[in-house]
Amino acid sequence: MLPAAKIAIAFLTILPVRLPAELPADRLRRSAAFFPLAGWLIGGVLAGCAWFFVWAGLPPLVSAVLLATVGAWLTRGLHLDGLADLLDGLGGGQTPEQRLAIMKDSATGAFGVIGLVLLLVLKIACLAALFANGGEPLFFALFAAPVAARWAMATLASGTQYPRDKGTGHAFVGKVGMGELALGTLLLAPLIWWHWSAGLIILCCAALPAFWLRLKAPKVLGGITGDVLGASCELGEACGWLAAVVLGAAFL
Repeated sequence: MLPAAKIAIAFLTILPVRLPAELPADRLRRSAAFFPLAGWLIGGVLAGCAWFFVWAGLPPLVSAVLLATVGAWLTRGLHLDGLADLLDGLGGGQTPEQRLAIMKDSATGAFGVIGLVLLLVLKIACLAALFANGGEPLFFALFAAPVAARWAMATLASGTQYPRDKGTGHAFVGKVGMGELALGTLLLAPLIWWHWSAGLIILCCAALPAFWLRLKAPKVLGGITGDVLGASCELGEACGWLAAVVLGAAFL
């Protein structure tokens, strides 16, 4: 496997991938091209679990809760933690410096807890609706939303600046170029081939949080942090599944 692809999978998932002790900065940057590949792997695991839940005859709501749990486990809760930190910073700080300091704190505040609960409830509700419809719409959405959200996260890291001297997102933010974005976009091709119209709609919806954060974060934080990237991924995934529910079985 390409070194950059291995980095993306190790960084974005809990899947066992062996990496060298030291990672060159250029490989870290290039790994952003393979963020959608990590989405395909996550979608594959979710689809496999969903098939088993359907085969076992579990109710849609139970299946949805279990699948949301699997999704959080697959990402080590990394993006959920980023969302909680971002919401705490936005809700508790008055200046960019204060917000960044709050986001750096490992404790989760009220804004973060409320945001996580609402996001997970939305995800579970969407997944339950997709399970109720069943069939191809369910499995298409389980691949489409994770892939699209991680592609959008890579786009958010391009052409932006990092507001701290160091941090998790420092290796990506502002360093992802057009080459990485072009390769990442190619990884969306199977999605469009599968169902181009639904794929494009889910892609656009999953990219909305990244687009909003590209405009908002520089004003309130001074730039894009790793927490902002993680938040865009979680929000994008939820928006993708919500779009799939709105589209409905008839569209797919």
